[in-house]
Amino acid sequence: MADWKNQLSGIISNKSRASRAQQENAVFEAFLDAVAIPALNIIADELTQKYGRETHVRRAPASATLNVRFEDNDEIIFQVMKHFVQSGILPRAEVRLSRGQKLIKHTGLFKEDPPKYPVSDISQDDVIQCFLKYYSLTMDKNLKSSGD
Repeated sequence: MADWKNQLSGIISNKSRASRAQQENAVFEAFLDAVAIPALNIIADELTQKYGRETHVRRAPASATLNVRFEDNDEIIFQVMKHFVQSGILPRAEVRLSRGQKLIKHTGLFKEDPPKYPVSDISQDDVIQCFLKYYSLTMDKNLKSSGD
């Protein structure tokens, strides 16, 4: 008789885990739509209008991407993606920077000590500041290589 109770408990536990994962995914998707995409659009508009960059913001099911091109070359591909931590899902930046003909990959987080903050603590400004950190690396490399 105890076997069916254990089996029932397992079914209920699996359902709870699935719904927790669904809730975490829903929170992440809402973050992409309410924070990441608007922040990337702000950056894209500024780079296009003031600096003549070709920009493209794209939303995928589990990520948001800003691609910045100048003179037919990718300067930076900045992607906001899921990062799984013990407390759930957090966004992380996956960045590809131009260095001559190569794209160098970096990974960064939007806040210090990621397991201790919820995704709701990440603002548009956090996303913008993270982008600027990596974009400045691209510009520094371009300046150094053009000065050689």
